[in-house]
Formats: sequence, C-alpha cells, structure tokens
Amino acid sequence: MIGAGGSGKTALVNRFLTQKFSEQYIVTIGSQFAVKTVSVKDGRGNDVVVKLLVWDLAGQERFDFIRSSYYKGAKGALLVYDVTRKSTFLELPKWIEETEAALGTRIPIILLANKVDLVNERVITSEMGMAFARENRLDGYLETSALTGQNVEEAFHRLAEATIK
Repeated sequence: MIGAGGSGKTALVNRFLTQKFSEQYIVTIGSQFAVKTVSVKDGRGNDVVVKLLVWDLAGQERFDFIRSSYYKGAKGALLVYDVTRKSTFLELPKWIEETEAALGTRIPIILLANKVDLVNERVITSEMGMAFARENRLDGYLETSALTGQNVEEAFHRLAEATIK
C-alpha cells in the first residue's frame, strides 16, 4: 500500500482484513503489515490460492528515508490517492518513481481512487484517475471507499491476479 499520508491506505487494509471501518485517523509510523489468503484465477482460468503479505507504508514525507527498505521483494502495489485532496493525486508520479528506484524494476501497480463516498467533496474526477492510470501504464484503476467497502476486496484480488500473471 503506497500513497500520500491520509489517503486512506490503513483504512483500506483494515476494511480488507476485518470488513469494518474506523473513523479514527492514526498516522502509520514506518509501516504495518498483515497477511490474508485469497483465491484468484491465474492466466489460464485455474483457481490459485495466494497469500498476500500486505505492507501498509507510511505516506508522510518524514518517513521517506525508511520506506525504500520495505519495497524489497514487493511483487505488486496498490497506489492510493484521496479524491478529495488534489495534492495526493499530484504526488502519484513520485510514488511510482520511488517504487521503481527501490526495486530496480516495474511491478504491477493498481491505482485506487479512494474516499469516493465523499461525493460532494470530490475534486479529482474518475476521468482524471483513469487517464493517469492509462498514461502511466498502470495495471488497473478502481474507485474505492473504506467506509462503504466499495471495491476494496476487488482491489486486493486484482492485485493478486496481476502479480501471478
């Protein structure tokens, strides 16, 4: 899980693991991780069980120095931005570059436009998000909400599928 601080990465992970949402915002210090097993289809349509080790990386700038060590061995990423905060969208290229620099290669990245339940506060349109994903050759785009659960399971399943292909 990568993206700007406050974009909802931790809330998405918690929703994925527990199917619950917490209103409390707690800054992730360094990183947190969780493990969950999912069943997905491989490239030939066979069922495959994938164990996801999900690293929720701190997005605040003050943790830039420590993040690169957590990228080692990563097979894919969910890149999250907050549709109500333009700054989180403008930072997206930085996250892609940071990932590639730390790994020396490109991994599957799925872009998540988060907090879509905040319809009246939205400043980044679906079209803008889809265009960014297309222009940067990302492996997918989904609109998510940790509050409602919209596309949360789908995001992790798509990432698992992308990593085994």
